[in-house]
Amino acid sequence: MSEILSQDEVDSLLDGLDSGEVEAAKDKGKPEKTDGIIAYDFTSQDKVVRARMPTFDVINERLSREVRATLSSLLQTNVDVSANPFDTLKFSEFVRSLPVPTSLHVFRMEPLRGHGLIVLESQLVYNLIDTFFGGEALGKARVEGREFTNIEEVMIKKAVVAVLKNIEASWAPIEPVKTTLIRSEMNPQFTAIVLPTDLVLVTRFEIELEQSAGNLVVCYPYSMIEPMRNKLSSGVQAEVEEIDTNWRKMIREVILESEIVLRIELGKTEITGERLIYMQKGDIIQLDNDACDPLICYVDGLVKLKGYAGVQRGFQAFQINEKIITDCEG
Repeated sequence: MSEILSQDEVDSLLDGLDSGEVEAAKDKGKPEKTDGIIAYDFTSQDKVVRARMPTFDVINERLSREVRATLSSLLQTNVDVSANPFDTLKFSEFVRSLPVPTSLHVFRMEPLRGHGLIVLESQLVYNLIDTFFGGEALGKARVEGREFTNIEEVMIKKAVVAVLKNIEASWAPIEPVKTTLIRSEMNPQFTAIVLPTDLVLVTRFEIELEQSAGNLVVCYPYSMIEPMRNKLSSGVQAEVEEIDTNWRKMIREVILESEIVLRIELGKTEITGERLIYMQKGDIIQLDNDACDPLICYVDGLVKLKGYAGVQRGFQAFQINEKIITDCEG
């Protein structure tokens, strides 16, 4: 509680200031003069992480292709995924930017230390589930104040586990990693993978369905990525065009399940129109090949097999004797 000084006390203080016996209080609002010198902390993460990491950009682009293939296969529809440039910010800023509720998933990425975070926006979750069950995914689902159902949680986990496999594939050319899902949350406050002041690398992937869109976010602590900084900061080397394994797998599955037409040719010959007109039951047409010659099998109009006709279990059959390989297949 403040007290009012008497005039004698005020005069005593003024005399003390003039004589130097009482030290005047410093103005805390003004910074001390340092002759233009500013303290620089070389150990601060914020100072060393701002440089470009082109190889990390390549990993994110590869991850966008992997996720596109995975979601297209899972939903049986066309899905477009694009990666935004990664951001570097404090973890507290990242958490404040997340909507509530949202689907958060903490994961480990061995042999790197620490934990990463996968974020699926609620609207994206509902759109993915709606599309999976045959809906139109118009992006009009109400997300406020609503928790995920058991069925939705199962579908979310299935999608997240698939994305973790995509992360492994995208990192494989740089550093083989093994991912493990640790836990899932809905409140960002329960996913403190690092201290609030620690830096994180955040990449947002825009996922576009036919009628709606949403964001998938992957967050790596800088402390996790730091051991790989030299590899990630180096210039992109002459990159051998890699085959997208997921697309290759999808194409292979489509080919293996496709129906094809086989046609066995007994032989051929040429006749006149007059002979064709006067043909009757019992007439014999002589073909151009010998009875002992193998027959030709056409696969969708292309010569692929040779063999002999026969009977098996009461049905006409064809026994393959030779497989014909063309120059482009050899």
